[in-house]
Amino acid sequence: MDILLSRKSVRSYKPDMISDEDINYILKAAMASPTAGNAREWHFMVIKNKKTHEEIMKIHTAAQMIKNAPAAIIVCAEPNVEKFPGFWPQDAGAATQNILLAATAKGIGSVWCGIYPREERVAKFQELLNIPENIVPVSMIVLGYEDGDTPLKERWEPSKIKYETWA
Repeated sequence: MDILLSRKSVRSYKPDMISDEDINYILKAAMASPTAGNAREWHFMVIKNKKTHEEIMKIHTAAQMIKNAPAAIIVCAEPNVEKFPGFWPQDAGAATQNILLAATAKGIGSVWCGIYPREERVAKFQELLNIPENIVPVSMIVLGYEDGDTPLKERWEPSKIKYETWA
């Protein structure tokens, strides 16, 4: 529960590199996420190259924090291997959440940047990263050690809870 409640969106990073061991830990958590029918239609791209980060900032205007981040993971999906049509975005979302939580467990800050369903963004990421047409980049998680102290936000909202019926 501590990991769940301490996860926050971090947008300011120190230049310290993240070890390959920690990246693999995070990716292992991503691959432990559930998928509809155990389709496992996701793929992951690790992006550490600063020139690529610069190009990403041109494509994704809300991802400017990648400039100072040592790494990012692009979560992609391969819809044509799904077992239950239409569930691949949820499967990619579950993998994205596991990445965020695993990063938090390792003391690594993270922020979720959406790519899909913005078709123009999807196409530009495919072009930049040589992603095949049948693979959809869904999200990007920017990773790094926090520079500063982003305050936690209280997210408990009992008014959002309904029991049995809406009214």
